[in-house]
Amino acid sequence: MDQKKIAAAVSRVHEMAKRYGGSIIPSAEITRADRELLVATHWLQEIVRGWYMLVRPDRASGDTSAWYANFWDFIHLYLNELYGSDYCLSAENSIDLHIDNPTIPKQVVVIIKKGGSRTVHLLFDTSIFIYDDCNNFPSELAKVRGLQVMSLPLALCKATPTYFQNNQTDVQIALGLIRDLQELIYIIATYNFIRAGERIIGAFEALNENKKSEVICENLAKIGINVKGTNPFQRQPQGENISFSSPYVGRIATLWATLRPVVIENFPSPPEAVKNKQEYLDSLEDLYVKDAYNSLSIEGYQVNADLIERVLNNHWNPDLHPEDAHERNALAARGYYEAFMEVKKAIALILNGDKPGNVIRKELSTWFQKLFSSNVQAGILKPTELLGYRRNQVYIRNSRHVPLPKEALLDAMETFFDCLEKESHPAVRAILGHFMFVYIHPFMDGNGRIGRFIMNAMFASGGYPWTIVQANNRSRYFAALEEASVERNIKLFTLFIKDEMCKF
Repeated sequence: MDQKKIAAAVSRVHEMAKRYGGSIIPSAEITRADRELLVATHWLQEIVRGWYMLVRPDRASGDTSAWYANFWDFIHLYLNELYGSDYCLSAENSIDLHIDNPTIPKQVVVIIKKGGSRTVHLLFDTSIFIYDDCNNFPSELAKVRGLQVMSLPLALCKATPTYFQNNQTDVQIALGLIRDLQELIYIIATYNFIRAGERIIGAFEALNENKKSEVICENLAKIGINVKGTNPFQRQPQGENISFSSPYVGRIATLWATLRPVVIENFPSPPEAVKNKQEYLDSLEDLYVKDAYNSLSIEGYQVNADLIERVLNNHWNPDLHPEDAHERNALAARGYYEAFMEVKKAIALILNGDKPGNVIRKELSTWFQKLFSSNVQAGILKPTELLGYRRNQVYIRNSRHVPLPKEALLDAMETFFDCLEKESHPAVRAILGHFMFVYIHPFMDGNGRIGRFIMNAMFASGGYPWTIVQANNRSRYFAALEEASVERNIKLFTLFIKDEMCKF
């Protein structure tokens, strides 16, 4: 097939797609010849009749990353094309966007003024459900990511009792983002949302925000509406307060507080403190080869014991063997070794009395830089590329969880460090330290390896042994992380790590 012809077609379609903000393009904008050529060569993927997505033809079969990366852009373009401003997302989807929920929903529910009901089936078992409800079309609207949504106070009032029960973390974050209680009071009073008002007042009371609940009750009473709070939650909320400077701070803090009791309940109590510190540190040397092999294999590197031993014994030398500088697997193995040595130094500090969370805050950037130092030596990366957090959005293959946007990383990581420093239980520091770090995904690469380093440094702080996640359990490991990220169920991951701890 003529590669120049394909390249020219890709270039034309790419330029057209940029007008729509990314990789989504309506078929009407593509010539028939370009469309047929690029579909046949797998550069274009049909989303729904009339709409395409520009993708890489070498992507793995079933890879959802491109779709999830473009999901909300497509929803915005599709609804705007069909309905202009005569639509609004449901209360639940509106809350998702206000709090920047990082989970891609299986279905988006859309209210329109007229046109009937229908379901639009999209890629990878996602869909849009559209229904008309002219008489109850929301009047308190806002725009988030270009989409028409209910204002946050209205969305909280219109959300069902079941939503409050099943999405407690999201409700907590949303309530923490309400800055103007008077707007919330206005919505309750204007639309006579008595039951919703009782739920919201009860939610504030359950969250120990009694001043806010009193303000709502007192203001409603002044206009003759007398309400009492009803706790809408199935379990007692966790956390110190719910006033958040951003949805990202709220999400990390709330998730940590909510998940920690589950970890404590399902993980063995801390053993006795490490008595022989040098013996503990020496044991890490003995485990290194197994740990490096498994950790690198989980990330897709083709490594073996010979390669790791070569690195360990300093037989990897790009000055003497130029081919080493360009061998991806050898670079990864060398970087892992150098990072592992820094982690060992950090554990020594912890065993000698330094506060675990403080050590992680101070040493984390060094671990990352060491992990990719050999790539700098080989000229693949510039030293400046290892400074700070990532500067682009990343996506996790085949995961409905989308890591936080780059603009959120500073707030999210500061909250993460604060949680680590305040946490008193070493198993929680380890399990949630690993999970929340990869949930945030602050670096372009290396997040899994560093997450496991954090876990083991925190295990050491409580006298637990170094734990190796085995490569042959890779699928279970990723499934447990996905369950925690998307369903907020940390139990599966906790039990998985507990099982892995017992194997070495």
